[in-house]
Amino acid sequence: MSALSRLLVSVGLLSLFHAAYSAQEVSIIATQLHVKPDLPVDIKAETLVAVFLACLGLVLGSDQLKPIAWNVWAGNIEKEGGAANPFRLFEDRPNYLDIRAKRREFAEWAKNGAIGAS
Repeated sequence: MSALSRLLVSVGLLSLFHAAYSAQEVSIIATQLHVKPDLPVDIKAETLVAVFLACLGLVLGSDQLKPIAWNVWAGNIEKEGGAANPFRLFEDRPNYLDIRAKRREFAEWAKNGAIGAS
């Protein structure tokens, strides 16, 4: 984090705490006077500016985003293999059966094996 971003986050958080403390004071005074507590515009504006400053400081202080490279990730997963592969269940499923080949095998077995055994 740079000095500017740290300064913005600090000022934003301090201002946010001040706005919260001011809102609490207004609420306490309004309940003592038995009036409906309504926040003044300056406290609402201070809250919005404080949140904006804190968010701006956090965004400016964050690292640069890295591009997403699906092929690099998938290549690393293929190299590692094993439990690290989230698609392992799809790749290891059994293939479809060839019904015609199974019928031919059964027919040959029935001709040769079953007749000779009886």
